[in-house]
Amino acid sequence: MGSGCSQNEDLRRRGRVRDRLRTGVVALLLVTSVTSSYASTEIHQGDSFEGAVESLAPGDTLIVHQGVYADNGRISITVKGTVNSPVVIKGAESETPPLITRSASAAIQNTINIEGAAYLTIKGLEIAGNGGDGINLNGTPSYITLEDLHIHDVDVGVNFRSSMDHITVRRNHIHRTGIDGGTGEGMYVGCNNATCVVRDSLIENNWIHDTLPGTTQGDGIEVKVGSHSNTIRDNIIYNMTYPGIFIYGGGAGINTVEGNVIWNCLEGIYAVADAIVRNNIVFNSGTGLSLYGHAQVSQMKNVTAVNNTLYNNTDGVYVRWGSTTNMILANNAIYSPGKTAINSSSGIQGTVRSNYVEGRMSGEQIDNLKFFSGGSYSAAFVNASGMNFWPKPSSPLVSVANASFIPGLDFNGTTRTSPYDVGAYEANGLTANPGWKIAPGFKAIGSQPILPPAAPTNLQVQ
Repeated sequence: MGSGCSQNEDLRRRGRVRDRLRTGVVALLLVTSVTSSYASTEIHQGDSFEGAVESLAPGDTLIVHQGVYADNGRISITVKGTVNSPVVIKGAESETPPLITRSASAAIQNTINIEGAAYLTIKGLEIAGNGGDGINLNGTPSYITLEDLHIHDVDVGVNFRSSMDHITVRRNHIHRTGIDGGTGEGMYVGCNNATCVVRDSLIENNWIHDTLPGTTQGDGIEVKVGSHSNTIRDNIIYNMTYPGIFIYGGGAGINTVEGNVIWNCLEGIYAVADAIVRNNIVFNSGTGLSLYGHAQVSQMKNVTAVNNTLYNNTDGVYVRWGSTTNMILANNAIYSPGKTAINSSSGIQGTVRSNYVEGRMSGEQIDNLKFFSGGSYSAAFVNASGMNFWPKPSSPLVSVANASFIPGLDFNGTTRTSPYDVGAYEANGLTANPGWKIAPGFKAIGSQPILPPAAPTNLQVQ
């Protein structure tokens, strides 16, 4: 009897094992079936980039091998991926990035149109054109990522031309914009008079420079009226014929501009309303900070400009704050030797504290409250003419900032510690800059994480 029970138990065990195996095979078949519905397609020079991208389905990946792809038709990417089935278009790894362009004989058109797409990433391509934009986004796209692209010889590099949200544009090299006398923005974000709104998007660590001769405008990054809750950080912008960064405001939230470097532009950073402008470095431009009204913005309000370093600009700060609400100008290092540090027609309305200046004062004066003498730039910085704005140990900028308006991090992403420094850097007792050295190219962030911006507690949106 004992032997029979043992045989029966053995049979039952074998049955359970077979059941588990069958279950595992069925599960594997189901996973294989789901996975196989996502295509990974590779194309080579001679294949149609247009045909490949317009055939994508949710979950697909398109790998583009090195070579030149010059389709004559209008390229429209409309695929709607999902959070679980995103779509990726990318250059082949360990190869020269493929060039996506248009032949000179083709009708003038944007090189790539992204129209109503969602959960789409495009990366590792070179993009040129024959008179249109490099990439034109329209049709209310969302969750689009554009990264590691080289965009040149186009009109606008990346053109955000409809309402959209959650667009990430990072590590792109954009230059030679304004082809054939176009407007030539590196990035054009939103629409005139808020007829479209771009929100909750991130533009970071891009390298934008050198408009083409004959360009009619040429902003580096222009964020139009009504667009809001966007972050523009750690971008390098120079040799642009309009402002490096232009923020209109007038929307439902605050745009944050931080950690950018700008030089040789008509205006460095122009902010009208609803903006935090902090830890930026602007030099050798027409203005460092432009803070005045615009016809499309009904009220100048909610601008916080703190801890920026401004050097050798014709006007360090050009400000016209009248009938304004919640405006703050504090802890800025404003050095315009032989030029105008502060250009204000009749005094600045708003909260102004602990700005250190060298240069002429128009409409304001050194009062040891709003404005202090910063001495000379040679005493303040290690080597300003060599683009090194690190404070010297004996710099008048060290340990004198107003603690009420201090950002949590500095230009390098380093935590600021008390007593705080004026300007974009927090020296923390170091005699040399431990971070990235300013130069043409991409800003190196190093091992420091790039944290999402947080509005200071004294900023209230009205």
